[in-house]
Amino acid sequence: MAENAEPRKEIYELQYMLRKISQITGEIPLVTADGIYDDATREAVREFQRQNSLDPTGNVNKETWDKIFQKYKKSVYASSIGEPIYPFTDPSYNSVIGEKSDIIMLMQIILSALSIIYDDFEDIKITGVNDEQTISAVKRFQGYHRLPQTGVLDKRTWDSAAKSFNAYYNHPNYIS
Repeated sequence: MAENAEPRKEIYELQYMLRKISQITGEIPLVTADGIYDDATREAVREFQRQNSLDPTGNVNKETWDKIFQKYKKSVYASSIGEPIYPFTDPSYNSVIGEKSDIIMLMQIILSALSIIYDDFEDIKITGVNDEQTISAVKRFQGYHRLPQTGVLDKRTWDSAAKSFNAYYNHPNYIS
């Protein structure tokens, strides 16, 4: 295809996958996804074919397309951090003593994980029940983060706990 040709959707899709593979693995040259099959795209395809034991023609046949798609899916999945969940949906929510819920269980899991980094933080039982131990742990956590020490799980406390957990969990020295 000539470089001054009109962009084509299937070429854009090919370039997009090649670009992602390049960004994630660094195995092939980076291409611009513009829908035009230019020399840079041809060279990226050729290098991909070399790396994957295909005939390095620089042209895309079904076998090359399938391998690119397979490598793209594998690379994107391997580099994904996973889909987040958003359990705290009601900004006016406040926990109550004796409540049994998923949000309490998630908070207990977060506090249990964070107990490793706080010196005087006891590990907490994960029951899903907002008991005295949970309220006490929430109060301590609130104190560490300069929040009102009410022991009530509210949006501010949840947000602070989620940020702390994410920062801790994503730290390269974290060991679960």
